[in-house]
Amino acid sequence: MADLRDKRVDLILQQLDGLPTLPAVALRILEVTGNEDSDAKDVVALIATDPALTTRILQLVHRADVGVRGEVNSIERAVVLLGFEAIRSAVLAVSVFQTFQHADPKHPSNFSREEFWKHCVAVACCCELLAAQLPKDAGITPSDAFVCGLLHDLGKVALDAMLPKSFSRVVEATELLRGNVADLERQIIGLDHMVVGKRLAEKWNLPATIRDCIWLHGQLPEALPATVRNPTLVNLITLADLLVREQHLGYSGNFSFPIPRAVLLGAIGLHDEQVNPIIPKLVSTIEPRARALGLGQASTGELYQQALAQANKELGKVTDQLASKNRKLAIRAKFFEALSEFQSELRPDAPPQNVLQAIGQTAVSALDVTSAAVFSLPPGREYAEAVLVDGAGEVFETSVVDRDPLTTPSFQRKPGDGPVLSCGRELEWFLSAVSPRLGHEQRFWICLEADGQCVGGVVWGGPVGESQRLSTQVQELTALAGGWSLALRTAQIREEARALAEQLAEANRQLQSAQNEILRKKTMVTVGEMAAGAAHEMNNPLAVISGRSQLLASQLSDPKQQAMARLVYEQSHRLSEIITELMDFAKPVPPRVVSSDLAELVERALHEGKAHADQADSPVKVEVTLSDVPPVMVDPQQVGAALREILTNAMQAVTALATPAARGLAKESTDTRNDGRVDVHAAFDPYSSRVVLTVTDNGCGMDEPTLKRAFDPFFSSRPAGRRRGMGLAKALRWVESSGGSIRLESHLGQGTRAVILLPATATGAASQGEAPGQGESQRARKQA
Repeated sequence: MADLRDKRVDLILQQLDGLPTLPAVALRILEVTGNEDSDAKDVVALIATDPALTTRILQLVHRADVGVRGEVNSIERAVVLLGFEAIRSAVLAVSVFQTFQHADPKHPSNFSREEFWKHCVAVACCCELLAAQLPKDAGITPSDAFVCGLLHDLGKVALDAMLPKSFSRVVEATELLRGNVADLERQIIGLDHMVVGKRLAEKWNLPATIRDCIWLHGQLPEALPATVRNPTLVNLITLADLLVREQHLGYSGNFSFPIPRAVLLGAIGLHDEQVNPIIPKLVSTIEPRARALGLGQASTGELYQQALAQANKELGKVTDQLASKNRKLAIRAKFFEALSEFQSELRPDAPPQNVLQAIGQTAVSALDVTSAAVFSLPPGREYAEAVLVDGAGEVFETSVVDRDPLTTPSFQRKPGDGPVLSCGRELEWFLSAVSPRLGHEQRFWICLEADGQCVGGVVWGGPVGESQRLSTQVQELTALAGGWSLALRTAQIREEARALAEQLAEANRQLQSAQNEILRKKTMVTVGEMAAGAAHEMNNPLAVISGRSQLLASQLSDPKQQAMARLVYEQSHRLSEIITELMDFAKPVPPRVVSSDLAELVERALHEGKAHADQADSPVKVEVTLSDVPPVMVDPQQVGAALREILTNAMQAVTALATPAARGLAKESTDTRNDGRVDVHAAFDPYSSRVVLTVTDNGCGMDEPTLKRAFDPFFSSRPAGRRRGMGLAKALRWVESSGGSIRLESHLGQGTRAVILLPATATGAASQGEAPGQGESQRARKQA
C-alpha cells in the first residue's frame, strides 16, 4: 500500500507538466546572460522584444538602493548600470512572479496569492539586505539572494495551481492547528511544497542553488546534505523567512519557529548588531519592489504580457503538433529512425512517465496500431504504472495497476520466441484493467527486459495473424525493444535514487522532531525517578518529626513553646503533602480512558478553577464557545484536572494585570486594551481525528525563557509561597497519558494561548468526517 501511495503522489507531481512555463523571451535572456561571450547589445535586443518586461526592468532600476541618479529611460543604460547578474536576477524574478500572479477564478481557495507574494517579496528583500552584510568572499551576491528568497516557497503557489481544493483544506487546517504547513501538506496531500517546488525548478531548468534553497530551506544547518552547493545561502533564506514571519509581513501559512535565530546567525557568520538594523528597513525596501513587480496592480503592460504569453503558448502547441507529426512520419519510414527519434526526444533525467509516453508514441507508429498500453514494472514492486496512447500519439489515460505476485504467473520466454508475443496468463492482471480500450479481439505484447527480468511492456490489440504480419521485422523490433528497455530501466533507477534522496531529507526532518521529543520524555523520566527516590527517603524522617512535634506540643505548658511545636507539626504536614504530590507525579495512576463529553469536562474544570483563582480584585470574564465536536477518548479525572490547571493559570494571568507593574507593561504593549478575559474555544480536525481546545487570555503573558520552562516540574515565575510549580507539568503528563498534547504560545504583556489536542472517539470522528460543517451548533455562555 505504501508503494501504491508513493506512485499516486508521483501522479500528482506529473501534473507539473500542466503548469505554465517561463516565457520564451525570459528563457533566452537567462541563457544569454549566463554566457561569458555575450554582449550587452544581445541582452538589450531581447528585452526590447517584450514591452512588459522592459517596463519592469526600468521600474526596478529606479529603486533608491541602486544609487542611480537621474531618469533612466532606455533599457541600454539600465543593462549597463545594473550588470548581467542583476539583469538575470530581475528577469527571473519578474517572469516567475507574472507566471503565477493570479489564481484561477474557477477554483476559489483560502490561499491568498496576493498576501503570499507580499511574503515572498519581503523575504527576497530581507535576503538582499542580509547578503549585503556578508563579506565578498562568501560567494553570495544580493541579486542572487533576492531571487532565491522570492522563489523559496514556489511549491505553495504550484500546489494551489494544481490542487486548489486540497491545498485550500491544508490552509484551513493550518489556521486551526497553528502548526507547520509542510506537515499538513504531507498529511492531506501526500507531499510538501518543498518537494513540489524542487520538481518545478528542475522542470524549468533553474540553477542548482535556487533548487537547493527551494527544497532545503527551513532545515537545521547541521542537517543539510553534504551535496548542497551553497549551504550559507540556504541558511540565509531560512533566517530571512524567520525574520519576515516574525514581522507578520504577508502570509506564509506557517506558525512554527523550530530553529532559533542564534543558530542561523552562527551558521551564516552574522551578529544581532548586523541584523537588527535591517528589520526597520524592510517595509521601505519592499514597497518599491512590490510596485515594480506589479503586486496588487493590473496595468496595461501586464495585460499585454498575459496576451503575449498566451499567444506564445498557443504557438508552442502548434509547433509541438507539427513536430509530432513530422516525427511520426519519420518513424513510419524506418524502425531505426524511430529509435533514434525516441532517444533524441528524451532528456537525460526524464522520469518513467515521460519514457512511457515516448515509448507509446513510437509504438503506435512503428507497429501501425490504433492504440497501445505501455507499463513500467520495476523489480520487486507490486504495481505497474501505465499510460494508454491513441493512434495520434496522444496520452488519453494514465493509471496505476495493482499486481499480486502470489497469484500472477512469472514470465518465461521460450527459445525461438521473437519480440512479439501473444498475451497469456502472465498478463491477466494488467489486461483486466486496460483490455477494453485496446480494440480488436486478440492481445499482443512486447516484453521490455533488463538483466533477465521483465521491467515493462507494450500491449496492443490486433486481428488474428498479427504475429505473422510483424514476423518479417523481427530484427528491427528487437533493436527497438532493446532501446525502449534501456531507457525505461535507466529512468526507473534514476527515480529510485531520487526517491531515496527525498526520503533521506524527510527522515532528517522527522529525526529532528523525534530527538526533541525523546529528550523531553527522558528528562521527565529522570525527574520522576528522582522524585520517587527523594519521597521514599524523606517519608520516615517526616513521620518522626510530625509525631514528636505533636507529642511535644501536648506536653508543653508554655503557650509560646506550644505554638512553636504546633508550627513544626504543621510544616511537616505540609512537606508530607508535597511528597505525596511528588509521588503522584513520579508514578501517576494509569489512565482509565472512556468516551467523555468535552463540554462537561470544561464546565467542571472552569467551576473548580474559579475556586482556585484569586479574582477578588479583578474579576475575569470567561467566554466558552464549543462547536459540535465529537466526544473525546480520555481519562475524565486526569484530563479534567489538567484543564482546571490551565484555566486557573489563565484566570490568574489576567488577574495579575491588577498589579501596577503588569498594568504598565500592558500599556507599553498596546494602546487600547479590553478588560481581562479568557476565551475557551473547541473545534474538530477531521484529518488527525483530534479535538482542538484553545484557551486564550489577554493577561500578563510570559517572556521567552519562562515559556521554554513552563512545563518543567517545580518551575514557577510567581512569587515564592504561591504555588509549587507542578501544575502545568502534571497537566502535560495527564493529557499525554490519554494520547493528547499541549502547546503554549505567549508574548509578554499580550497574553497566552494554550492549544490542547485530544483524541476523538472513533464513532464521533466518523460522523464528523461524513458531513463536515453540517449541523454545527454554537453553545456560548459568559461567566463573570
